[in-house]
Amino acid sequence: MPAAADLVVADVPGMPEEFTGPVAYSDRWLWIGLALLALVVLYYLASWWFTRPPRPPAVPRREVDVPDAQRDHLARIDALVARVRAGEVGPRDGHQQLSELVRSYVATVTTLPARTMALADFRDRAPQELVDAIELMYPPEFAPDAADADPLASFDDAVDRSRRLVGTWG
Repeated sequence: MPAAADLVVADVPGMPEEFTGPVAYSDRWLWIGLALLALVVLYYLASWWFTRPPRPPAVPRREVDVPDAQRDHLARIDALVARVRAGEVGPRDGHQQLSELVRSYVATVTTLPARTMALADFRDRAPQELVDAIELMYPPEFAPDAADADPLASFDDAVDRSRRLVGTWG
């Protein structure tokens, strides 16, 4: 039995000539539908890809004795805190020396040139915990007359953050 699309109107007796047989849908609509579906999927993939949180940068480590470096730098931090509490070193100098100690530790255990990096460099290349510690030290270190009401309180926060960083990195 022939398919309905294969029948020609002229072959059917009694059918007027102006009528035509069944017409199949155009393939164009199938491809348009598939293209629209692909665009929707592509939109969601692009939205996910460009809005995902950035990966923390990987910092290559050096082959050093990390526990000794931690112990040395934590002792130096404790000595600095004692000098600031005794009044031998002011809070601004304390922030500067604390920043140098943290940078020294990072340069000792990683390949980052931490001693010469600016805050923008840290933001671009360093893990967030290191950036947070350096950001905490920056305002009192470079702008001592800022609206900070208690420079010793910000020094204490910076010391806590520095101890955590030195104690957990490695």
